[in-house]
Amino acid sequence: MTGEELRRAVATHRWQHSLRLPDGIVTPGARSEAALAAEEDVLFGAFNLRGAHVLDAGAAEGHFTFAALRRGARRVLSTDHLAWTLPNAGGEAALRLAAGALGHSVETLAADPRQVTGSFHVTLAMGFYEQSANPIAALRALSAATTHLMLLETLQDALDDARPMMVAHTLDRAYGPGIEGWAPNPPLVMHMLLEMGFDRVLYRTHPEGVARGIYAALRPAADGRLLEGFAAPWINMTHPTPPA
Repeated sequence: MTGEELRRAVATHRWQHSLRLPDGIVTPGARSEAALAAEEDVLFGAFNLRGAHVLDAGAAEGHFTFAALRRGARRVLSTDHLAWTLPNAGGEAALRLAAGALGHSVETLAADPRQVTGSFHVTLAMGFYEQSANPIAALRALSAATTHLMLLETLQDALDDARPMMVAHTLDRAYGPGIEGWAPNPPLVMHMLLEMGFDRVLYRTHPEGVARGIYAALRPAADGRLLEGFAAPWINMTHPTPPA
C-alpha cells in the first residue's frame, strides 16, 4: 500500500487512538500520541513483558496491543466489544489496517469480556469496566484468564468514601453521550480483585488525573520480583491500607 493509499484508508475509519504509521501518517484519534505514551509508560514501565502472553481487553485500534508487541510479548490477543461491534464503530478493521501498516501480525476477538477464555500471563483491562452492563461479571471472566498480573484502568468516583461502591455515569468518552456505565472507587476495586484470587493490589492515579485510576493486581503465583518495579507513585493497597 502506498502512502497515499494508506492515508485514504485511514480517513475511512473512526479513531480513538492517535497511531503513528509509516510515511508520517498519524491517525486522527481522540487520544493524542502524548497521552497514550504516558499511559503506556505507567502500564508497562514497571516490569518486563518479554515472552509474555498478553490479553488486551478494550483494545480499540490497538495502541497497547502494538506497545506490548514492541516490548517483547510473545502473543497478544486483542479484544473489544463496543468499539468493534456498535454500528459504524469499525475498531477491529481500523486495528487491522494499522497492524498491517506497522508490520504486526495480530490476533483479534470481537467479544464481550464475559466471553473471553484462555490463559494469559498479563491482562490489560482498559476502559471496559465503565462500559459494561455487568462489570463485575466481566471482571471475573478476565480475572479467570489471568495467571500473573492484571492491569485495570477505569473511570472512578466516590474517592472520598472508604466504603466500597460504584456510581452510575452517562459516558461521553468514545461514542458520545447516552452510553450508561459504572465508576467504582478504589476500595471496591481492591475488594473485588482480592475476592477473585489476586493477593496484591496496587493503585495509582491516571496520568490525566484522579477521574481515572490504574490498578495492578498480582496472583500468588507471580514472581515476587515483579513487585520491585511498582515503586511510588504506585500505592500497595493490600499493605497496610487503601488510599483515601
